[in-house]
Amino acid sequence: MPRDVIEEDFPHHNFYKKLKNNDSFDPEPYKVHTYSVIPISDKGYLKLFGAQLIRNYRDILPSFGELNYKTRCRYLNYWVREETDRYEREKSVSGFENYIRTFISQVWNKLDNEVRYKCEMEGFQFPINDIRIRKELDDFCTSREILHTKSENDYSCIAVNDWINRNYNKYFSKENCKTYNKINNGYNEEFGPFHISKSCTFYDIPTTFRTFVCGSYVPEYKIKSILNCERNTSSDNLENLPVIGQPDNKLNVPTWTTVLVVSLTFFGILFALFILYKFSPFGSFLRHNVLEKYNVQEYMDDNIKPFLESTLHTVYETSDKRRHTIGYHATQNNMLIHNM
Repeated sequence: MPRDVIEEDFPHHNFYKKLKNNDSFDPEPYKVHTYSVIPISDKGYLKLFGAQLIRNYRDILPSFGELNYKTRCRYLNYWVREETDRYEREKSVSGFENYIRTFISQVWNKLDNEVRYKCEMEGFQFPINDIRIRKELDDFCTSREILHTKSENDYSCIAVNDWINRNYNKYFSKENCKTYNKINNGYNEEFGPFHISKSCTFYDIPTTFRTFVCGSYVPEYKIKSILNCERNTSSDNLENLPVIGQPDNKLNVPTWTTVLVVSLTFFGILFALFILYKFSPFGSFLRHNVLEKYNVQEYMDDNIKPFLESTLHTVYETSDKRRHTIGYHATQNNMLIHNM
């Protein structure tokens, strides 16, 4: 009989539990002091931390075949970040570079030379709270892929889609969207903790939180990206849309409405200018000054033009045989005689 989605027993959660487990764990056989130059004789917590990393990286990681290797490496990094943060808080250690981070990095680097398949250490460039969000996103995507392999006998299609929508609303509902967008400030798809792969990212939400096709189920609206949070109203209050892969949250105004609005605005402006021209003091000034001067100038130009054509470049000789050119200068309204 189909049941609700419960993730606790999925492989990635079981794997992370194995990484965290230190019940009855003996660090002595792992010879942690040979993996770092940081003195640990008076720091038992570092000895325990280093031994767990050696066990997790060298023994548990390669033997857990229910997850692909890249996923296991990411979860090993999540565990290291959580443990580092815990020890820093317990021991009141601060700073981007401190002896706890140096110690665990040295242990990791030496392990790289001992194992057949290496894992890249992601480092400490992102705050721990952002790493926790990244792990939640990774948990969701890994569970989603596992559910793709299940049948209706395991989980009903509607139950799976409801689970997907609950996870979506955890980040992108009206209440949460702007909060997570502020956390994303300064990050992008190339640099930041919120992009794991093309199908597991806050920058392509319809793909990451895609629902299953089942019967008459209508997918809920989903924003395109975490960057669209500012335009998000509420996925709860919007009507269900038949397609989830919307490129953006934009209002589609019909073309004829746009044309009508532009036309009315244009004619409204023309009408207002006509009223100003006919009945306002500004219109009276315009008619009696500017336009009148324009008409006078146009009249003068029309009457002077024939005269110019008949007199320009006229040449004659005086009684003493000197040659002169008679020209008309339109701007001064008189004739000038130039000696040649």
